[in-house]
Amino acid sequence: MLQLHTHRSRAIWLSCLSTSLRTATACSIVAAATLFGPSFLRRHVTFPAFSYVTVVLIITGASLGDTLRGCWDAVCATLLTVVPAILGFWAIGTSRLTTALTSVLVGVAAFVVMLPDQKTHLVSKRIALGQIVIVYVVAYDMGAETDPVMHPVHVAASTALGVLACVVALVVPYPGLATWQVIRGINDPWLIAC
Repeated sequence: MLQLHTHRSRAIWLSCLSTSLRTATACSIVAAATLFGPSFLRRHVTFPAFSYVTVVLIITGASLGDTLRGCWDAVCATLLTVVPAILGFWAIGTSRLTTALTSVLVGVAAFVVMLPDQKTHLVSKRIALGQIVIVYVVAYDMGAETDPVMHPVHVAASTALGVLACVVALVVPYPGLATWQVIRGINDPWLIAC
């Protein structure tokens, strides 16, 4: 019985260690890209903190398949937030944003994202809500200096960097495939005994 407990504890510990190392790798990729990357990349990724948030939302405990689904979720979230924000900023103008108008825009955008929809994944909704806050609150804070097109594009680029870091972290040094996790679990002695 003690041996089964030891094998189970070891398997759980190794799984947690693997997830932690992959998350740290993805965060290191974001850090290297935003600090030492080409100037073109640094100019467009103006919200590296949101890149880290995207990494944590997508990669935590994920296999490569889960991460690829997270990529799709990030694309859906970006389409839900960036396109309406560009159209709204173009129609209203960023110089006209007031506290009340910004609050209404954030509320309406969050309502649309959180509408009861079975097809939209929870990760996609979380990413979209983060993007909504950054897009509208920073636009309100910067006022007329905000470019109505490039500001939402910069939020999308920051999200894309986080997604790319997740994919690279799960492929290097070997892909974290769900089938390998199942095969490893089948060969685990504590599962055989159960």
